[in-house]
Amino acid sequence: MLSVRDRRDGPPAEGAAAGLQGFAVDKTFLSSVKGILLETELVFGIILVSVFAYDAFKIYRTEMAPGTTQEDQQ
Repeated sequence: MLSVRDRRDGPPAEGAAAGLQGFAVDKTFLSSVKGILLETELVFGIILVSVFAYDAFKIYRTEMAPGTTQEDQQ
């Protein structure tokens, strides 16, 4: 008995692209208003995470990382 996937999709393709069949880019969605908003949200999300990571690293370096203090130098 054939499964639903076998009847709908047909035989799987061979090669490196065989695992990427379900990840096709829908260009009509990406050019729509919702798609553009999603792309913008993803870009701002990546920028926001980068800023938080940089700030956390800077705070760690200045306040928590072991370093020399004035008492150690005297």
